[in-house]
Amino acid sequence: VVRPRPVDLAGRAGVDATPLTRPVLRASMALLHVIDDGRETGETVRMRGDRLVIGRHEGDVVVPHDLLMSPRHAAIERMPDGQWQLVDLGSGGGTFVRVTQARLRDGGEVVIGSTRLVLREVDLSEAWLVERSPRDVAAGLPPDGGRRHECHAPVTTIGRTGHGCTIQLDDRFVSPIHAELVRSARGWKIRNAGVNGVWVRIGDPVRLGEPSQFQCGEQRFVFESLR
Repeated sequence: VVRPRPVDLAGRAGVDATPLTRPVLRASMALLHVIDDGRETGETVRMRGDRLVIGRHEGDVVVPHDLLMSPRHAAIERMPDGQWQLVDLGSGGGTFVRVTQARLRDGGEVVIGSTRLVLREVDLSEAWLVERSPRDVAAGLPPDGGRRHECHAPVTTIGRTGHGCTIQLDDRFVSPIHAELVRSARGWKIRNAGVNGVWVRIGDPVRLGEPSQFQCGEQRFVFESLR
């Protein structure tokens, strides 16, 4: 008589590569994390539909006290292929995505720490970065009225005041060496080197990766697809 050998279910469960059950026909859901101030985690909103709107007065996620957020600021939408995209809804203050590096054109705007910088291109060899404070943005002041920084070297470093960078920002949320603005024959590119990242203002809808970080007003979000 051959008796079956005992099966250690607990042991086998640890090496079983079978994926957890998920819908086959229904479109997958997503998570939006509304990040708490000064932290890396926050409230999680489960997206069970094809569209989620963020705003100061209207939408599915409302931040009523954020003066830089428009009444209907941005939306996350499911695309026909099942992917997701971030859309700015004509906001006054803009919607920004966190990048490792990105190309900048004339008028391109980035957030470094709590400071906004607008690129004003003279030509392929020279440009200016113009500061915009949060108060200037909230007041609707034009982007060319702030402090101007000349950029003409192949690499312009950006960092906190007192640490020897080409452009020094009086902003405690800026790292000692936070970013580099690189000049090439193809134009201008910004690269992140700081803890709090570099955030670039979007124009057209942007496809969201896995995961994606973005900012509306002064509120930061992390998007996570469950595909």
